[in-house]
Amino acid sequence: MKTKKYLLRKYSKSFYFASIFLSKKTYNNCVILYSFCRQIDDIADKKYGDKKKQLKYILKSLMDIDNPNNKLDKNIKLLINSKIIEKKCLIEIVQGVLLDTKKKIHLSNEIALINYSYFVAGTVGIMMAKLLSNTHIYGYRYAVDLGIAMQLTNIMRDVIEDAKIGRVYLPKSWINIAPKNILNGTIETENLLRKASKKIYRLSEIYYNSAFKGIAFLPFNSRFAILLALNVYRKIGKKIIKNNYSNLIKRETVNTYEKIFCLIKVCMIFIFNINVHIKKYEHEK
Repeated sequence: MKTKKYLLRKYSKSFYFASIFLSKKTYNNCVILYSFCRQIDDIADKKYGDKKKQLKYILKSLMDIDNPNNKLDKNIKLLINSKIIEKKCLIEIVQGVLLDTKKKIHLSNEIALINYSYFVAGTVGIMMAKLLSNTHIYGYRYAVDLGIAMQLTNIMRDVIEDAKIGRVYLPKSWINIAPKNILNGTIETENLLRKASKKIYRLSEIYYNSAFKGIAFLPFNSRFAILLALNVYRKIGKKIIKNNYSNLIKRETVNTYEKIFCLIKVCMIFIFNINVHIKKYEHEK
């Protein structure tokens, strides 16, 4: 478990900061889930080995969870068998990440972008909602929105890093460009990337705004942590826009001072904004 907590602290600093405000049991379950998702991502990002074969093995292990020879992590098995998380969601995550094993990736349109974001992150939102003891269908729908919003932020932030490994998640209908051309950095390319970055930022804001409405469906003692996670992660996209599309130069992050500012801001919202605590049954299917 110490290794799993280290992975969360090292690779997901924004969520780790927010997770401090969760109960110990919920935090430990989140660590187990994050560790599994990290393992899947790491396999897909490897530069060597048969990535597809490894992911398909994990997929088969999930589908055959009761097999005594199953080599899945015992903690993730326990969460599945205890019905704390849904096996179906884990299967969908692996299926989504299998797309990342292709030599070159360029999503065709906005629908493909949202579908991909659902598989690799919306599903995580569903499992997180269940870990946090959500019991309402609307709570799950808003949780999917938060997962998608965060994934859109990831894609916006990692445009250059993804291009270096032959991936373009910005839809082809927005910007029809090869990874190598993204890295060339011509003025024309930069202008196209700025426009596409602005589009994905605006799209992420739609999902963050929707996800905010879902905070009220969580148990009271979990709302603050998720509201904080939402605001800290959302800050990444806001910084990119404020810093004149810094995602085209570096991997934008939220520093400690900015996280503290977000914490103060969220305290004010949590106390004085009644909408955080009022359930809104408005989400479309």
